Amino acid sequence: MSRVDKEKSVNVQVLLRCRPFSDDELRSNAPQVVTCNDYQREVAVTQTIAGKQIDRVFTFDKVFGPTARQRDLYDQAIIPIVNEVLEGFNCTIFAYGQTGTGKTYTMEGECRRAKSGPEGQLPSDAGVIPRAVKQIFDTLERQNTEYSVKVTFLELYNEEITDLLAPEEISKVALEERQKKPLPLMEDGKGGVLVRGLEEEIVTNCSEIFSLLERGSAKRRTAETLLNKQSSRSHSLFSITIHIKEATPEGEELIKCGKLNLVDLAGSENICRSGARE
Repeated sequence: MSRVDKEKSVNVQVLLRCRPFSDDELRSNAPQVVTCNDYQREVAVTQTIAGKQIDRVFTFDKVFGPTARQRDLYDQAIIPIVNEVLEGFNCTIFAYGQTGTGKTYTMEGECRRAKSGPEGQLPSDAGVIPRAVKQIFDTLERQNTEYSVKVTFLELYNEEITDLLAPEEISKVALEERQKKPLPLMEDGKGGVLVRGLEEEIVTNCSEIFSLLERGSAKRRTAETLLNKQSSRSHSLFSITIHIKEATPEGEELIKCGKLNLVDLAGSENICRSGARE
């Protein structure tokens, strides 16, 4: 079985991306303790224990070293996932790691709005989310079929869910009441889970999605400032649901429904700083 066949036969893949040295690390002449072998899909971590150097090797489904570009990661790892969503499957992409390891850069890139160029091209540092959004709409427009796209954006903090796309014109009293009653989780009857009362926005192009992302992220940053969530376990989930209407060879209508979940997890170091460990 080829590597491609193996990748298609598994439900979960673990990819590792190693960021380059930061300016501070370069100035302080920090030692290199991680070595990436993209071809062998291996990462070697060097440790010095009792004056003895020990190398530990870990294998992943894919490895992207410090020189990997945003486009390299997306083309090799994400395009097949988005294609699955467009075929009617539910898929999830999330970045996990400590604060400062490059999760936000990988998922979003430097520019939040990811303004495209004159020919609709994204900037070179655009992350997974803007590239996935562009791939989805480019593919739907090429197919020339009837479709609809809806998005939701929520935050999970202390096991409570907050809707980041809730209408801004809601009154202060109603807002306080909503904050006292977090959105509940419900079973959808198909083995899945849904959030009752979550705002669902219909979008027709990339710009509308980027605007919603910016709006929701701004609310999240404000909440972090007011509630001191900067050091807490706060996660966000941005979901894109796609319905595509197709006609079968027999002339019957077929509707494919796919969902892409894009998750921004809090820094993993917070796990050890919470609860009884504190």
